[in-house]
Amino acid sequence: MGKNLNKTNLILILIIAVSLISSVFLGLQLAILLCLSLLLIYLIITKGYFIKVYKGMKAYKLEDYETALECYRDAAMSNYCNGPIISNYLICELKYGKASLAREYINENLKHKNIKPRESLNLEITKAIVLWKTNSQEEGITLLKNLIKDNKNTYIYETLTSLLIGSGKFTEAEKYITEAMDFNSDNNIIKSNYAEICFKLEKFDEAKKEFDYLIKENVNFIEPYYYSALIERKSGNCDQAFELLRTAEGLNESLVSLVSHKDIDQALNSVLIKSFNQ
Repeated sequence: MGKNLNKTNLILILIIAVSLISSVFLGLQLAILLCLSLLLIYLIITKGYFIKVYKGMKAYKLEDYETALECYRDAAMSNYCNGPIISNYLICELKYGKASLAREYINENLKHKNIKPRESLNLEITKAIVLWKTNSQEEGITLLKNLIKDNKNTYIYETLTSLLIGSGKFTEAEKYITEAMDFNSDNNIIKSNYAEICFKLEKFDEAKKEFDYLIKENVNFIEPYYYSALIERKSGNCDQAFELLRTAEGLNESLVSLVSHKDIDQALNSVLIKSFNQ
């Protein structure tokens, strides 16, 4: 960070110095104009990617994800692009583009960026998700385990426990969920991850208890509604299962979830078939 600040200060000092020297030959008004012109050029070079980011954000709000992704891709290629924007690009690439391009960016471009220390943590978490989504599950999980040693952080716990569940490592996931609950007992994603483990281990009563609480909280992620629907279907409560699945259908998929809208559609069909046969 100090290196970046020193470089910025040096350029600004150089612009001012050139302008002051030129005032001797050009006069004060032209020197001021030169200074402003040089500052404008500097800002265009170093901050021009913000224009692409703005266009990308605007397109994203309009659900024009193809345009948004193109803008974020262009912005992320800037040598001056910051950590949060790179994270947003990688997430957008995973959701609406190609996971292989996100991995390629990490391998070939990320090392050339000057990321500030305060921005690096979230970027490393995003990197772990990219690794996990591109068939490097163990590498992604290991990265998060190393991060959590020195950074007790709810987002890391959420992501790590989700990836462990996705990899079928339920015992290890439970260990980190216990840690996470000690760190932040109010986090609904951690509670959902615990309930999901209970479901996977066929502890359906415990899973239902936890999921019921989350549903009453009106959480806006799929898992509580989807798994509760499966429990209700198993108990023969097809109407309740159908309503839960319809709610899940209207929610966005998580990057680190094993539950997709395709799974929801299949569960809906299964519930309808079972209800007709009752």
